[in-house]
Amino acid sequence: AGVPLPAAQVITWLGQVCEALTYLHSQHPPIIHRDIKPGNIKITLQGEAMLVDFGLAKVYDPNLKTTQGARGATPGFTPFEQYGQGSTDARTDVYALGATAYYLLTAQEPVESIKRLQGVPLPPPRSFNPQISPPVEQVILEAMEVYAEDRYATAAEFKASLLLTSST
Repeated sequence: AGVPLPAAQVITWLGQVCEALTYLHSQHPPIIHRDIKPGNIKITLQGEAMLVDFGLAKVYDPNLKTTQGARGATPGFTPFEQYGQGSTDARTDVYALGATAYYLLTAQEPVESIKRLQGVPLPPPRSFNPQISPPVEQVILEAMEVYAEDRYATAAEFKASLLLTSST
């Protein structure tokens, strides 16, 4: 692991990725990326975050389950519904982006969602990086809730909450 990045910079990048996700999720039918992680966010020479690698992306159909062959998982960044018989939706990408924020701000890989489901706790981001403000920590933890219904429903909600933390 490297060193934690400054929260203001990470929040700017997360906001840019949230905008890309909001666009993808607003398509008819929605496009779910399903592989958001630090390695799939590239920073341009202008300092802007770009989401890349759509190898696992799929068109969202609430009537279809994720097929075995289409599943991909990056330990620490994949929500549990992407492993099993659950369906993936916008909240799947919100979890992965929250986990990416956790990693960028702490330089620690988050506890795998399956292990968390089994009771292994996720250390609070501030336990690794006390520079993170409590409101930012709360936004990240909400994005990374184990159960999809407890997370932000959309990337736009996640972004709005992040922006509120940076304006305080």
